[in-house]
Amino acid sequence: MIGELFRENIHLSYHQIQIRPRDEPGPAYPKAFGNGLVALDDEEPDGATILTGIAMGQVEMTVRLAEEAPPLDLDSWEEIVDISIESTFGSLIVCGLDGDLPRNLPNLAWKGPGFYRLRVHAIGRDTNVDGTAFTPTERYAVVSWPAPCPAPDRVHKLTDVFGAGERGRAPQAGTTWPTRKNPSGS
Repeated sequence: MIGELFRENIHLSYHQIQIRPRDEPGPAYPKAFGNGLVALDDEEPDGATILTGIAMGQVEMTVRLAEEAPPLDLDSWEEIVDISIESTFGSLIVCGLDGDLPRNLPNLAWKGPGFYRLRVHAIGRDTNVDGTAFTPTERYAVVSWPAPCPAPDRVHKLTDVFGAGERGRAPQAGTTWPTRKNPSGS
């Protein structure tokens, strides 16, 4: 399973792909996307949102689990950003806003509760901005590996116009890691 590629088309709406626990509600929409691609939930851990160019439809998603940070592939992607996310439940899935659970994508928090680094890749977000895609015109990839503690976002590549527009709207502030107000989830 480690190193294997998992691929599935994700149905999304409102420009959002979510990363969230399998049996929990999705993250709140972030106040800003400082890097123009992905942002953590502002209030709780266990949640992040990837911003898509299309407003609704299908995108191709690839997931890979790794023991450590993988080598960079700068030639195949337009946007690449690493973020830290905490999994308090030991479950992080990639899904659309409506919570359609993926059949073929693994748990990103594959080592259980704790911190993970996610490398999020995107290409094609400028193809059909605000449109609908019945077949994928955008591709995304997420690589997940365990981390001993959170670290600031690390931007590797930012080249698409859509992301530049989002970065222009974002207030420039430091990253903070929310803590779950009630770890039992009740």
